[in-house]
Amino acid sequence: MQRHGSVICAVVLGYVALTATKPIPQTWRDADVVGYRVPLAGLGRPPVVVSEKDYYALPEVNLKTYPVYAPDKEPAGYMDWLKQQDPQPLVDVSKIKTEADWIAAGREVFYGRELPRFSGSEHNLAIIRNPQVLAGYRLQTTKDGVLMGLRYVVRNKGSIELGTDTCAMCHVQVHGDSIVEGPPNVTTPFGPIMGDLTRRYEKMSPTMLEERRRRHMREDYRVPFLKDDPNKPVAELSAEEIAQLYERQPLGVHPRTNTSLLFPVKISNLIGIEDLHYFDHTGTARHRDITDLMRYAGSIADVTDALTLYGDGPDAKLKLENMGLQNGIHRTPDALLYALAKFIYSLKPPPNPNPLDEQAREGRRIFNRSVCVQCHTPPLYTNNKLTLATGFKPTPQELEELDIVNKSVDTDPGLALQTRKGTGFYRVPSLRMIWMDKAFLHDGSIGSLEEMFNPDRLKPDFHSSNWSPATPPHAIKGHQFGLDLKPEERAALIKFLRTL
Repeated sequence: MQRHGSVICAVVLGYVALTATKPIPQTWRDADVVGYRVPLAGLGRPPVVVSEKDYYALPEVNLKTYPVYAPDKEPAGYMDWLKQQDPQPLVDVSKIKTEADWIAAGREVFYGRELPRFSGSEHNLAIIRNPQVLAGYRLQTTKDGVLMGLRYVVRNKGSIELGTDTCAMCHVQVHGDSIVEGPPNVTTPFGPIMGDLTRRYEKMSPTMLEERRRRHMREDYRVPFLKDDPNKPVAELSAEEIAQLYERQPLGVHPRTNTSLLFPVKISNLIGIEDLHYFDHTGTARHRDITDLMRYAGSIADVTDALTLYGDGPDAKLKLENMGLQNGIHRTPDALLYALAKFIYSLKPPPNPNPLDEQAREGRRIFNRSVCVQCHTPPLYTNNKLTLATGFKPTPQELEELDIVNKSVDTDPGLALQTRKGTGFYRVPSLRMIWMDKAFLHDGSIGSLEEMFNPDRLKPDFHSSNWSPATPPHAIKGHQFGLDLKPEERAALIKFLRTL
């Protein structure tokens, strides 16, 4: 995988000087990082993150990327035009003068910042220009034919690479002519896409399967501090078995790095994140101010999280070469992370089409007199606390230092106990904008509010509406509040929740 050369970096980095009109917060200061990460279950302490000195020793990258079009909508001569482009900065920070400028720059980062480990091969470039493959992948596409989350990268004039997984891949919804920025992508079947690619790699060669799937799985999903890590053996399964596991992932779910193919995670809504006190469904990090959001965005997207130590000994350090980072890690400049955080804070929900009619008002009365308000407290409809995963017992120090509801709602504990995001807790989610969602619980295992409050989901023959046909029926246990309501009460409660 090609990386940025020193000449390109010198050209690009000339554009990221801080503005004189507004100081930019420093993303990574040792004093601020203290207390940022929450202890991990099984480790007994927070992971050790990269130091301030080592973080700022990483080379910066601020490289312009370009939209990827569906083949039938691509402008005439577009690829030839791209080959004529010189490497340019994604954002010229020296031109930012106002709050609106910062937000606009953050939007550029949101749509255009390439994740360095996922530069696509020639094989992937060919796939993305195949209309038949695209139809099956169901990538969100604008009315102009732009594929959300994919970008072309020009590192060297005359050469075009496919860069993937910008923020817009997971945190945008396309509705006809409109684009809503921030909510989870509940359209693209990420698991089945990865399953299809696994089968393609196997057909190409054992080497391709090893390089493009198995090595990544070994590093993305292993949990060094677990004595009997269930995630490690999965990478050694046959290609078909791996593909089938990916195919079972529900819509709205992504088996991303630090989660697991066995325990994937629901994609989060970024709208209103400024009000939340913890990041991730398992509350892996505190959200105290905008620098924490900058730090989180830098860790996840730049993969500086790959420099985190998960335990002790040689296996605590992730192997960069297995993650496609054998040439090292680059970081996004503080100015771009600040702009991105400003943009995310600026996101607003679209108009809610669900009226607060008499039935919804009755649902509100049912909600307010139930135990729901203890955790989903208005006006945020979350108490901003952490609940226990089944089987986890917090330490006295955690009970003192973290905002904890010292009980469990008995949902699947795998993500919270058997992944690198495993704190032993689940964040109490906000119910705001729940009408935009099609995946519920931390693992997205329920596909509608009707299913959420249907007692039949506790039965072994349950099959959710957002599951793949390849997923065998099984019970979805936990969070049983509301399952004993009468049908008319249940309908009223659902009607109210959709007004939030």
